[in-house]
Amino acid sequence: MCQRLLAMVLLAATSGCDRKAADAPAAVAAPMEVAFDGANVKDAAARLAHGKRIGWALGCHGCHGKDLDGHRFYEAYASNLTRDLAAYSDQQIEHVLRVGERSSGKPLWGMPSEVFQHLSDADMTALIADLRSLKPKGGPTQAMLPFEAETKELIASGKFKPAADFVKEWKHKRPVDLGPEYAQGRYIASVTCAECHGSALQGDPGFTPDLIVAGAYSREEFETLLTEGKLPGGRKFKNP
Repeated sequence: MCQRLLAMVLLAATSGCDRKAADAPAAVAAPMEVAFDGANVKDAAARLAHGKRIGWALGCHGCHGKDLDGHRFYEAYASNLTRDLAAYSDQQIEHVLRVGERSSGKPLWGMPSEVFQHLSDADMTALIADLRSLKPKGGPTQAMLPFEAETKELIASGKFKPAADFVKEWKHKRPVDLGPEYAQGRYIASVTCAECHGSALQGDPGFTPDLIVAGAYSREEFETLLTEGKLPGGRKFKNP
């Protein structure tokens, strides 16, 4: 089972926040040089708009709620970013996103930092700018619930780990490099698709397929699948 279905905790699964600065450890991969279209804008408003787009592309709203004001997800509660981020510097936010732990070293669970570590500097800057623009909304972040038996079993088996552990394991794991012509597509897949389909897009048995299957689709069919969630021929997903 994909670890994202078990717990999504970002900045405040436990009480309090850490304010000391911290640099990303050597275990974290260097940011990729390519970026999403629109990342290298100079205008502040355009950068803010790009950051908002990146937040949706990376799935932030899927766990933290449509307005990023917190959302219960299994045993965890994805934090209310509209309120909690005020206590963090930009450097600390980047540390959480790339490293998967607080600046104090306290681990986070379910944060997809293994893919976020590859975000380009331009995309990261725009994303943080958008997060900084959020107006306070909703109540305080709720406390994390105790792990249930299934989650404890996954932790004991090593299938579910703190986010920082996955960051180290995925440092050099990315989709196959097919050359400069496909560099941007590789980058986009690395920071989005890989979260559920695996570091090399090899799939997660029983949950997500090996994305080599994309070769069986026409471009039109694949775009329809991505944008509308519809399979060719009226077929249904096994995991709706």
